[in-house]
Amino acid sequence: MGSHTRKPGEYIRPASQILLNHYGHPAGAYYASGAFYFQESLSRFSVAQKVEAELVPEPCNRWDARAVAFDVKGQRVAYLPMTAAKLWHDVVRAWNVAGFAVYVTAEVNRWETDGSTQFGLTVPKWDWEMLVALAEAAGLRTAWSGAMEILTDKQRLLMRQDGGYTPDESVLRVLRRKHEQYPMFRWGGSADGALGERMPFWYGYFVREQMREEREQLRWARSVKASLRRAFKDEIGRRKKQERLLRQDHEEQALRLRGEGVVNRDIAARLGLTPSQVEGLLSRARKAAGVASRHHETLQTERRLAAAQALRHKRAGLARAEIGRLMGRSLDSVKDLLQDAVFYDCPDDYPERLALARQCAGLRGTGLTKDEVLKRLGGTRGKALRAFRDASFLEDVAPGSVTVGP
Repeated sequence: MGSHTRKPGEYIRPASQILLNHYGHPAGAYYASGAFYFQESLSRFSVAQKVEAELVPEPCNRWDARAVAFDVKGQRVAYLPMTAAKLWHDVVRAWNVAGFAVYVTAEVNRWETDGSTQFGLTVPKWDWEMLVALAEAAGLRTAWSGAMEILTDKQRLLMRQDGGYTPDESVLRVLRRKHEQYPMFRWGGSADGALGERMPFWYGYFVREQMREEREQLRWARSVKASLRRAFKDEIGRRKKQERLLRQDHEEQALRLRGEGVVNRDIAARLGLTPSQVEGLLSRARKAAGVASRHHETLQTERRLAAAQALRHKRAGLARAEIGRLMGRSLDSVKDLLQDAVFYDCPDDYPERLALARQCAGLRGTGLTKDEVLKRLGGTRGKALRAFRDASFLEDVAPGSVTVGP
């Protein structure tokens, strides 16, 4: 780098200052660049002397438009290396605009080479997190958001295609043309190469940071969704368990009350259920308790008695609804009972139903399981189950009437 003469007003020291050593610990140290050109200034200090070096951006430096010099007591003594200056230039200028001169604690050093004495400056090396924190605090992220607003949606997508490293040149030309609207970002000079090389470092960095945050948000959203799904599944399981326990309790109560002679209507009133629900409870309760297999004949007798009772009410002129209220049963249950009653009274009057009952009895006699018999009967399951009951009726009350078909 050649010697740069600062133009009047190129750098005006802000009234306040910030010493970076007060806000973090350096990750190491290194020799500043360009000390060779400032031996006279450095020779005024003692070897190993600690000094406060001011970071001074030089936007008019013809050798490097993003140069950052080190000044000690107003005298330029060295520079940041060019690669580091590309990152630090905008950060330092942003703090300057905010009213702060930026300083670091440095150390003067000396060494002998080829019989001559050379002075240099050892400066702290700050970690990446420190630099990003300084950039964010100085408002560079906000300024970048404003710069991105001048782009169209398509152009913003082009900025993201390569993670902001080498954006499409058509996008860069738009940003370069409007650069005066965003003076916090310094473009490199023509000597730096193509526009991609000259683009302010923070333009690309904040594109990548935005993409990273979006990925984090997506992962977080997926995690929340998974947590909600697990919680929802657990809640469903908990409610199903509660419902199962409540149903078991209702079944036990319904079975006990039925055993005490309480009719379905009164059981329903006590449990806060409908008569049809009580019928279902009793059926499941008997099955769960093993009652169905042990007292099949008793249940069949109960149904036939109930059917006969319903038929008597019907012949007495009562409507189905009235029969249901008297017997504590639903309208559908009363309808089924009346149909069973007239069949039980005279099966021959219903030849189709009788034929199906006889077919069912014949199949049962072959040793098939109930499900196998129902499947072979065909038709709806309800109709097949009725045939199963009818076959039991024929076998119980009129064994001689059962003729097993071929």
